[in-house]
Amino acid sequence: MTHTLRHRIAMAATGVLAAASITFATASYADDPDFLNIGGGPSGGTFNVVATGLGDLMRQTFPDSIIGVQPGGSGPNLLRVSAGDADLGITSASNAADAWAGLDPATPDNPIQNVRGLMTFFPSAIQIWVDAKSDIQSIEDLVGKQISAGQPGQTSWNAFNNLLTVHGMTIDDLEADGGKVHHLSWKESQNGLRNGQLDAVMWVALYPHSTVLATEAARELRVLEIADDKADAYLAEYGGGFEKVTLPVGLYKGQAEPVTSVGTKTFLFASDAMSDDTAYKVTSSIWNNLDKFQKTHALLQYIDADTAGRGMLVPIHPGAARFYEEQGIEMDKAALK
Repeated sequence: MTHTLRHRIAMAATGVLAAASITFATASYADDPDFLNIGGGPSGGTFNVVATGLGDLMRQTFPDSIIGVQPGGSGPNLLRVSAGDADLGITSASNAADAWAGLDPATPDNPIQNVRGLMTFFPSAIQIWVDAKSDIQSIEDLVGKQISAGQPGQTSWNAFNNLLTVHGMTIDDLEADGGKVHHLSWKESQNGLRNGQLDAVMWVALYPHSTVLATEAARELRVLEIADDKADAYLAEYGGGFEKVTLPVGLYKGQAEPVTSVGTKTFLFASDAMSDDTAYKVTSSIWNNLDKFQKTHALLQYIDADTAGRGMLVPIHPGAARFYEEQGIEMDKAALK
């Protein structure tokens, strides 16, 4: 909260905050923040939907504070919260682990180690979607195909290249025989898969993802298997924040068999500059209004006493830890130190 008043007002205004959204209470809470900016995701995406719902809840929790929701993403949110340009953010444990080590989105000279976990929201995993009737059965079968794995620098793009490496492959290999790895946005990728212009789309994504379910209105989809030895190799080489997961039968309409992948957890975080009282209040408000918050997005049904304090890897904020201790909610010890 070290930024100037003008800067903080400008940051709040960049989000979905509207004048009608601000609720002024007659009581004054001296310890509440003047501003609470939340880093979400691209417009219409799951992170944005969840952040918007969280913003609504925070307006009730901090009635004298100005609450803003900013567009962002897993990596950008880490950068902004770390720098003090946002107060809360949504990210993945894999991104947090990379940033902690000075990898993308951070740099070796400026690792991001001042973020603190508040609550795990839901899981995500590497998913490579193909038409259920496609002859593509493995990652090796992607050679010569039309593919999207996001854009260079994005989490999904980096994960895709790492996945190719453990298979002894490169982008150049895929682009042999007329193949092409297109640099597309999430929306463009799903549109391409829906209309048949793309053979495969790879993303580190929530599961099941609502946009993918909508894509199935045009064609049934399934997710490619990552062979156990390749998943193990991925975890050994790039596994900070990842773990082996099983994507079940019926996850998508064309998913007739369970498949192995590697996944991570998506969680809410703050910086270590947030006061213990504010972190406590954010965490307790979500927990005490969980039924309401979970209506924001179906994936939030994942939150319960067994998951809320687990899987974040970063240290849990002392304010959140105090609440969990009071409630008897188990917490993981920080894996990143």
